[in-house]
Amino acid sequence: MSRLEQCFYRSMQWCPSSDALCRAFFWSAGDIDPAIVPYLAEKGMSFKELDTLMNKKSGFLGLAGSVDLRAVMDRAAKGDERSALAVDMFVRRVRKYMGAYWMHLGGKVDAIVFSAGIGENAAEIRRRVCDGMAWAGVDIDDKRNDAAVGVSEPTEVSSKGSKVKVMVVPTDEELSIAEQTLEVMGKAAGRRGGTAAAA
Repeated sequence: MSRLEQCFYRSMQWCPSSDALCRAFFWSAGDIDPAIVPYLAEKGMSFKELDTLMNKKSGFLGLAGSVDLRAVMDRAAKGDERSALAVDMFVRRVRKYMGAYWMHLGGKVDAIVFSAGIGENAAEIRRRVCDGMAWAGVDIDDKRNDAAVGVSEPTEVSSKGSKVKVMVVPTDEELSIAEQTLEVMGKAAGRRGGTAAAA
């Protein structure tokens, strides 16, 4: 397998709490200064309390009081400062990781792909993530981007002049999990000399 055929960098480390790009940011702390942990422990927080705070009461929930991005963005548009801060932080973290990927790829980027819940349905987030990236050859077509909400097939939302494609690609996580499970079951059954069947 060549380097171009495999994942060589990702935002999630040992656990989702370090990730800024997946649903974990809705309630997890994401990347934080590790010195915060002993600081809070000195203030009297137990290990269990720290774990709960970082993995279940942070992110959008901790900043804006909700894990519903639509509600948070709606409140931000109406002037709620904490909701606006939560959205700003999310976009900033996505852009930070994109910058790191750009460097790892030596600036040779073919496409930016938005997927899953936020990527497929939040046109405003896509626009903000790609805003000001003309220097990198990225330009979104606002009309195509606004229209690409809940699409059923891969859809390009970049402008005709964009050097880097910007795509919205629907995902089916449940199907992927089922397929991978069946593959593992098949390998296990093969080792035992049996067969695997899907329910």
